[in-house]
Amino acid sequence: MAAFMLSLSTRVLADESLSAVRHAADILRRDMRAALTEEGPENVIRLVIDPALPAEAFVAQAAAEEITLRCGDDLGAAYALLSVSERLLGVQPLGWWMGLAPKRQGSVSVPCQSWESPRYKVRFRGWFVNDEVLFSGWHSEENARAEVWERVFETVLRCGGNMVIPGTDRGFDGHVLNEMALERGLWLTQHHTELLGAKMFARVYPDLQPSYTLYPDKYEGLWQESIDRYAGRRVVWAVGFRGQGDRAFWEDDGEADTAEKRGAFIARVMRRQMELVRAKDPAAHFCTNLYGEMMALYREGHLPVPENVIKLWGDNGFGKMVSRRQNNDNPRTDAMPGENEPGENGIYYHVSFYDLQAANHITPLQNPPQMVADELKTILAHRADTLWNINVGSIYPHPFLLDLVSRMWKTGEYDAKEAAGDFARRYYGQEGLAPLLTGYAESAVFYGPHADDRAGDQYYHWPLRALAHALLCGETNRPVDSLRWAAEGDFEQQARKLAAVVQPGAAAWREYLRKARAAMDALEDAADPTAACRLRDREYLYGLLHQTGCEGLYSFCQACVHALRGNDLQACLWTDKALQCHRKALEAMDRVQGRFAHIYRNDCFSGVAVTVRVLEAVRAWLRIRGDGEYLFKWEKQYLVPREEALLSLQSHRTVQLSDDDLCLRLRGEISLETAF
Repeated sequence: MAAFMLSLSTRVLADESLSAVRHAADILRRDMRAALTEEGPENVIRLVIDPALPAEAFVAQAAAEEITLRCGDDLGAAYALLSVSERLLGVQPLGWWMGLAPKRQGSVSVPCQSWESPRYKVRFRGWFVNDEVLFSGWHSEENARAEVWERVFETVLRCGGNMVIPGTDRGFDGHVLNEMALERGLWLTQHHTELLGAKMFARVYPDLQPSYTLYPDKYEGLWQESIDRYAGRRVVWAVGFRGQGDRAFWEDDGEADTAEKRGAFIARVMRRQMELVRAKDPAAHFCTNLYGEMMALYREGHLPVPENVIKLWGDNGFGKMVSRRQNNDNPRTDAMPGENEPGENGIYYHVSFYDLQAANHITPLQNPPQMVADELKTILAHRADTLWNINVGSIYPHPFLLDLVSRMWKTGEYDAKEAAGDFARRYYGQEGLAPLLTGYAESAVFYGPHADDRAGDQYYHWPLRALAHALLCGETNRPVDSLRWAAEGDFEQQARKLAAVVQPGAAAWREYLRKARAAMDALEDAADPTAACRLRDREYLYGLLHQTGCEGLYSFCQACVHALRGNDLQACLWTDKALQCHRKALEAMDRVQGRFAHIYRNDCFSGVAVTVRVLEAVRAWLRIRGDGEYLFKWEKQYLVPREEALLSLQSHRTVQLSDDDLCLRLRGEISLETAF
């Protein structure tokens, strides 16, 4: 049977006056140049818009002379063109973010066959690129930053998404990114603190109290500015009302002092926002986030959400559909929509999270993929399938979970073992690496009683720095208030509890690293050093961040208890051990190579580099307190010959050792003693 020969001679013919079609056609041409090396017969991939097909749908038919792509609209055309890249050229949806180049081949013989678009389980499917701080330090060149965002939008489409929130509080380039997304056929929606896509009130009016009660005209002026810009375009307008800085509005405007008043106020604001939008966009779509304080108000019957507003139910940041912990308050209010929840419903769901307590931001979500998939399956069963807004952070650490999400919004089914094997085969070339992907969550430590209470990378840094602050400020005679969510009791009891949580994790993560090293060796043996490098910069690095995090926090807890007892030498050496752990992590982050070199340069949420600086300061303080005013006592006591220490007429004869050199030498002379 004759076949279509896809080669460098193949032309892509489409109506490129449609911007989404033009961008997708350019991507396909780029993929062809990257994957193919040979000329062939002059043939075409022809794309036609067929209004008889539903929006976003396509049907592809390969014949000997032509591949025809019939598409319902421009977004369907984008999906169709990208399906050629994946299906015929082997370009993987998350390949760019995995540092995976298309496999080079001469040409591709395409059988005379057909394929069509999937029927997605979710109507609006999007990424929320939120708290994307790793992007900030990664590139300084304008063209490189632009390519990153182009790849964000491209990958959303490749994963079957049709919506995006391109960043958080990006006043300097937010409109540019919105336009880039719209040009590629994507829908926009908005952050739950940047309602209607408007500028933050406090940024425009920094000298005014952010109060809608006091300044309704100013708020509505900001809303109207955004409405005028985007009315009639692909937008699902986020309505509601929160205070500045992602918190309850009554923290800025205290007039609403009861739950009834607060709920009624938010509902009134939502109706006004919808009125303003509909004046220019009568067919507009709306959503609201039942997030944080709004969930409790809705559950208690105080927040009447207007009809035709999609209710977005939020997880707690750890993949469980309960309200999030805020500071020391963790009510875990049920946030799973009921099976008979009226109206249209969706979710705001985290793959990446930031809570300055125990969340993951520079490593993947630490909860098992099957647990996440089962939660999403329940969400679908409860018909919360109108809009999925997935918080993806800075994307780089999260491809495995993003693959999970794309499977769920496409088919609603997920088998962790099968999916891990498929991901390992596509992105590492070795299906046998699947246990490493699923074993990641199995190594995580539990800090609480619930199945999702597993420590992410922030758990090793924010509590450690809270302990350090209390130690240096002389506040060890009382509990560290910010740590009551993690450990009750006095300062020493809190340190002991944190140490007990992470101690088993150090061993579990060391075993994970052993398996990761074995996997890297296997890839090297299979003559695939690029895949081995990819594994080192991802799975191995993630395990190392957890292992050094567990060991570093445990060591510093030991230091804190020694310091309470006045044993400054042991406290200094334990602090030094914690410091070496986090320096090791920082060095590994700095070693990431290739496209993603410097991706961790602006790690400001977990803050491994900040932890290193804090530990250096604590170590210096302990030495000043315990090594005497000449900073020579420990050296004289442990490192110089006994007769020199006894007979020397001077306090010292050489420049005092640096903290690094002193601790390095003392490690060989003094054994660490556990304080508990």
